[in-house]
Amino acid sequence: MDRNKILFGIKIFVAISLVTQLGIFIYSSYHNGGLSFTIPFHKMNYSVLSVAFCLAWLEGPISGLRIFFIMRVINPRITYLSSVKAAYGNIFLGAATPSQTGGGVAQVYFITKDNIPISQATAGSILSFVCTLFFLTTAMISTALFTSPTMGYSFQLMMKSAAILVASTTLILLISVLFTHSINNVKFSLFTRLKNRGIIKDRKGTFENLIKKLAAGLVTYRESIMLMYKRGLLPLFLGFLFTCLFFAIRFIIPYFIIIGLGGSAHVVEVMYIQLFIILICYFSPTPGGSGMAEVSSLVLMTSFIGNPLTPIYTFLWRLCTLYVNCAIGGILLYKDLKKSEETS
Repeated sequence: MDRNKILFGIKIFVAISLVTQLGIFIYSSYHNGGLSFTIPFHKMNYSVLSVAFCLAWLEGPISGLRIFFIMRVINPRITYLSSVKAAYGNIFLGAATPSQTGGGVAQVYFITKDNIPISQATAGSILSFVCTLFFLTTAMISTALFTSPTMGYSFQLMMKSAAILVASTTLILLISVLFTHSINNVKFSLFTRLKNRGIIKDRKGTFENLIKKLAAGLVTYRESIMLMYKRGLLPLFLGFLFTCLFFAIRFIIPYFIIIGLGGSAHVVEVMYIQLFIILICYFSPTPGGSGMAEVSSLVLMTSFIGNPLTPIYTFLWRLCTLYVNCAIGGILLYKDLKKSEETS
């Protein structure tokens, strides 16, 4: 695990987040007639805001339960403590890498600390991703059927388009499980033909190595699914259940922040919008969805909170749904890497 790359990703994440938060503050201030540093503390309900902050601390333990139950099927040596560390590490390194691609790496890293082979840790990480993808699929399809008089036609159309995209991705992965070897054979055959005809020039073997890695990853993915299928679907169901609980907490936190700041909103509509924002964050090329998350929240949530309080809402929302858990994950990963360097 390259510490310099992690630090570079953190710097980008922090820089984009700070610039975006500042931009939201300036935009909101001028939208209301000029810069204003007056915060209406008297309108805030601190009891409700504390609920949002307390819920933020549940994400790591709940996500850890998901990892624990899934990994118990693959290797019973896993401990709940390592599972929680893996969950926090996933959140942290996901925030430090584009499209949250590094989250799985950190998750595998902490799982292997229980003397679990990397192949088994990777299988557990893949199954956790399957739970997330299955949740997003069912949630997107359900919300695509939901219509609200306060939601514009364009937004509802975007939700339906996103539902089709996620469902298509799930279908592709399902086909990959059923026809893994056929797909790999087609890839290698196509590559060989294109290379022999001179259409693809791969003198250093870079493209060929990439195809081999993709083929190996596809086989690992199939083996992980088949392993869970053979040893029992109950752990996978529990993993999915805790995935639903994890996202339910993340979706409902903004509702408590809005109410705590003196705004008004319907809880279903808030969760409806949060699902779309989270999907944007997953596909965002910036680390942790920084910039994209704040801007999309500004556009979609202003009607609930009002422009004067938008910067405060955006900061509290990111604090409760990312910054707190990201900081915990960063501290855990830093201490573990430092301990590994001292013992080596």
